[in-house]
Amino acid sequence: MLKSGLALAAALMLFGSTAEAQRAAKACLSDIKTLCTDVKPGQGRIASCVNDHMKDLSEPCQTLLATTAAAAKTCTADVKQHCADAQRRTEKISCLKSALLNLSDQCKSAISQIAAGRR
Repeated sequence: MLKSGLALAAALMLFGSTAEAQRAAKACLSDIKTLCTDVKPGQGRIASCVNDHMKDLSEPCQTLLATTAAAAKTCTADVKQHCADAQRRTEKISCLKSALLNLSDQCKSAISQIAAGRR
């Protein structure tokens, strides 16, 4: 989930966000708030809750999570190559933004698909 969140955040920050991508992100936030309301954030507890409730998430949220998971997998080597020293998510997003021109075509394409709200 952390890698998925990183890919989603990077996509929205790097490319702006379309109305469809914004709706899917809002759907996920709403779903997570509803399904995991009693879960204390930290140490992967929210990600675990989302995983436990995957079938209960709305279709736009499920699609967004699947797409971002695929993008995260596609971009793993790029993150390691360009942002190995970045520790926190915000640092990695900032690093990816700075390294955008140097990312692999596959990674740029995967992030672009998320930002465009493609499925």
